[in-house]
Amino acid sequence: MADEPQSLDEPRLQRLAEMLDQQTTWPADYLFKFIVPVNEADEVKALFLNEALTMRESRTGKYVSVSVNQRVASSAEVVAFYRSAAKIKGLISL
Repeated sequence: MADEPQSLDEPRLQRLAEMLDQQTTWPADYLFKFIVPVNEADEVKALFLNEALTMRESRTGKYVSVSVNQRVASSAEVVAFYRSAAKIKGLISL
């Protein structure tokens, strides 16, 4: 459906890495943003153990938006975080 969020499949991750390499000098800070069911929020926290996360619950309390500014060494590291996050049930990468 056209209204469904786009997932970060392998071709999209490859394009993201290429774009980041063209526009970024590494290492750099990268802002990750996700929406996840509240009961899966701890899974996202586990990906970013040493970073301060900003979390905001939805009005209904069913979902939480998570933002984290992470220092990364390369586009490959960004892609690795997205691959790990993709394993979390119900997660949407923004």
